[in-house]
Amino acid sequence: MSKTVNLSEFTNFHFIGIGGISMSALAKFLLANGKMVSGSDSVKSDMTLELEKLGAKIFYKHSASNLKKAQIVVYSSAISKDNPELKKAIKKNLTVIKRSEFLSHVLCKYKYRIAICGSHGKTTATAMVSEVFILAGLDPTVFLGGESVRFSNFKLGKGEFVITEACEYKKNFLDLKVTDTIVLNIDNDHLDSYGDMASMKNAFNEFISNTVAVINNDDKESKVLHTSCIMTFAINSDATYTAKKLVRNKKGYSFTVYKNRKPITRINLSVIGRHNVYNALACFAICDKYRINHNIIKSALENFSGVKRRNEFLGYISGIEVFADYAHHPKEITASLSAFNINDGETLVVFQPHTYSRTQILLQDFVSVFKTVENLVIYKTYSAREKFNSSGDATVLFEELINAGVKNCTYAHTDMQLKNQILEFKGQIKRVLVLGAGDVYERVKNLIDGNR
Repeated sequence: MSKTVNLSEFTNFHFIGIGGISMSALAKFLLANGKMVSGSDSVKSDMTLELEKLGAKIFYKHSASNLKKAQIVVYSSAISKDNPELKKAIKKNLTVIKRSEFLSHVLCKYKYRIAICGSHGKTTATAMVSEVFILAGLDPTVFLGGESVRFSNFKLGKGEFVITEACEYKKNFLDLKVTDTIVLNIDNDHLDSYGDMASMKNAFNEFISNTVAVINNDDKESKVLHTSCIMTFAINSDATYTAKKLVRNKKGYSFTVYKNRKPITRINLSVIGRHNVYNALACFAICDKYRINHNIIKSALENFSGVKRRNEFLGYISGIEVFADYAHHPKEITASLSAFNINDGETLVVFQPHTYSRTQILLQDFVSVFKTVENLVIYKTYSAREKFNSSGDATVLFEELINAGVKNCTYAHTDMQLKNQILEFKGQIKRVLVLGAGDVYERVKNLIDGNR
């Protein structure tokens, strides 16, 4: 459906699903370069409002009439083939291009193209790398699949570097042509797209071919990848870059970076979770490859404050602290629960399953992760791109948890039910940890004291 395009030939761009975190970043890039941008989305959000302030025309309903001025139409893999705008664009013979292919055209404008991929941690690691390059004065352009505290989901730079996340969903990252890759990990996510782990690993191998690759040597699926030039990082295994003498503190972890078994520097992270040590090591490796001063890397990492929806403090509900984390896969959830030490009995966990297919495929993994949680609320499924599937509904997960013997586990289908169930724990808990990649984040934010 896509075509080879020269972006400079077009002045009017239209995005189907413009409010998406990756789509909106591309829209911002075009607006910053003086292009006319329009787009559609089903809901008004902080991101669509920001785009409107920047000059974009936003339609809050998908309709063929939205394409009146469009010369080129960008869509994401989440858009169905029967979308009226997509059908109209094809009928009018407009240039129609997938988001990942459009991103690839943008990346090719830069000499050095760094892509961070993996099943977990992409956004945080991408933000970390970006912070170092910014502090080093290299002025990179950045496309982020989340919102950095410093620059939201996009930064336009004047340097030769572009830094981006690379999403493996439906093999979208294979559309990107980059010079450097970081592989954080490979896990059993998006199996609805791949079918099995072998197919997924083949896609990752194809993606890193002909790049300088930085690979997690502690991750059993990643460490078998191969390309002509590889650097590795690890905590437990031998690698090019390793973290030794780990000490957990209130803010995060302190550790010493070793390169080729020789100590380089001590780093004191200010973001919680052992998984962030891996992110920091990967960051150190790629920055060292570009000869960024070690003191600059250290300073940027130690001052890195994270990204939104990654262990983010939201406020209070009736005086109870509320935190949010994007974790929606069992391995991510395990890392988040560990970081918050939730087995102290003072934490209520709220989890919103993300898509029916993921819940169905990983149902027993979710049960295994949550069955030791003392206080738990399961919130209704965020369907995202999928149609209802009773086999993967949140109620099925809730029933499986009850059958597994989880006692303080409830189910909420509405915002008011969720708030009431949180309030029932008042006096027993000190904090609420909200997990999920769906709209539970915005819904809980609306429940925060002072927001209503």
